[in-house]
Amino acid sequence: MPLPADPLFTFEGPDENPGFLLAQATAHWHRQLATVLTPLNLSPTQFLLLAAVQRLSQNEGAVTQAAVAQHARTDKMTTSKTVRALEEKGMLMRPAHEQDARARSLTLTPVGLKAVVRAAWAVEEFDQNFFGADAGKLVQTWRALLPRTADANQANE
Repeated sequence: MPLPADPLFTFEGPDENPGFLLAQATAHWHRQLATVLTPLNLSPTQFLLLAAVQRLSQNEGAVTQAAVAQHARTDKMTTSKTVRALEEKGMLMRPAHEQDARARSLTLTPVGLKAVVRAAWAVEEFDQNFFGADAGKLVQTWRALLPRTADANQANE
């Protein structure tokens, strides 16, 4: 195998580097997702956290902000700032948790529930169009690259 033209890199160029391509694809997907969500007055992170509250509240009743951060795999600061923005938009309520004075319970308002339902429909359609018929293969590949769930949760603490 001949040496690459640039001895610093093993790939012939950025278009042959899977990490570079993954970063580019992720950035492109994120920009396009933001375009889909902007008319719904949501950012991708706001949608992610609203969806996490909706999903967790189906099983757990009172949902803490910490549980939402863990479920969405977002850091505490991002979660806190985003939840406050969603509260200001009237999409979430965050009263003190009944059993833990340090925690906040998160509840969707009717406006928040309507927003997450509409956004979920839009995001599902967008993802199907963006990823196409090979989405299942991509999911398998990406799962294999991710750390185990326990490791991922520790990284967010």
